[in-house]
Amino acid sequence: MKTIPRPPPRHLRKILQSASLSVLMMLSAPLLSQEEPEPAKNAEEAPAEPSERPMILTGVDAEAIARKRPDTAVWLTDDEQERVLALFQPERESPAKGALVILADEGESAASGLADALREPLSRAGWAVMTLGLPTPPYPVQQWLQRQGNARPEIAGAEMLEAKAGEDAAASVMINVMDAEAPNAELNQYRDKVVSSLNAAVNALSEREYGRIVLAGVGRAAGHVTRQVREDGRASDLIWIAPHFYADESSGLTELLASAASPSILELYSTFPADTALDRSAEARASALERAGISGYQRQPAAMARQPQPRSAGMLANRITAWLGSTSNGPIADGAGQ
Repeated sequence: MKTIPRPPPRHLRKILQSASLSVLMMLSAPLLSQEEPEPAKNAEEAPAEPSERPMILTGVDAEAIARKRPDTAVWLTDDEQERVLALFQPERESPAKGALVILADEGESAASGLADALREPLSRAGWAVMTLGLPTPPYPVQQWLQRQGNARPEIAGAEMLEAKAGEDAAASVMINVMDAEAPNAELNQYRDKVVSSLNAAVNALSEREYGRIVLAGVGRAAGHVTRQVREDGRASDLIWIAPHFYADESSGLTELLASAASPSILELYSTFPADTALDRSAEARASALERAGISGYQRQPAAMARQPQPRSAGMLANRITAWLGSTSNGPIADGAGQ
């Protein structure tokens, strides 16, 4: 005889139903938690429509740097009466041999990179050092640089410059690379702002009675310090560290220097890693300066990266101080900076 199972008591059925509902809620909770963040994810992606435009760096927070380095931070006033942060380290030996203004590479602050690392060894060698940051250029200028050839406009004209002969070689080489119209308004405004900050640094060192003032530029800063020397003339020496010039700077470099107050120039260039195009461009630049009769120009190879790192500061400081010791431009003010 087949037995028919009896249903559980009513109170037991309620317990089972309640337990089943709890199990279902526990199983569905992870699924719900995974689905809930989706709107937040979409919300983050929604404003990303203009993300194809690269971020424009305008420099590190100067106020934060000043708070972090109160002993070396100096606030300068540029030609537009705006504040500019510099880091100043006086000479460790007396009398002072002079003072250097070091403009950092593009996108670096006064407290970062090679410029910052050079302050200590140069100070020990008897030189006062003031470093300035160099903000990245406006976005239209960045686009223009990229059209010149991966933001390295001087390389685009290297082969043409090598092939050309005669006095007009340096000027004629840049015709093709300048086909793309430069954003003159933004470019000039950017350059004027940088030169204005350099003027403020030179003013501050002059007020401290340093008789010999040297300008040094790292990478992209080389063109800016050269322009300041042309417009001001108080700096007696010019140093390019792994220089990287804009296309129009390369084509007009001899003109810039010819109108300057005949400063002595040291170019420290990298030979590692090998870059044939960049090396040819640098050699052609040296030949153009020689043909133009720019005196006091000297090139020295240095065992550093194409974008020199702080670890090279000691070696470069030795090169710089040795070269400055061999030049005689500018008086030395006894007790400068005191």
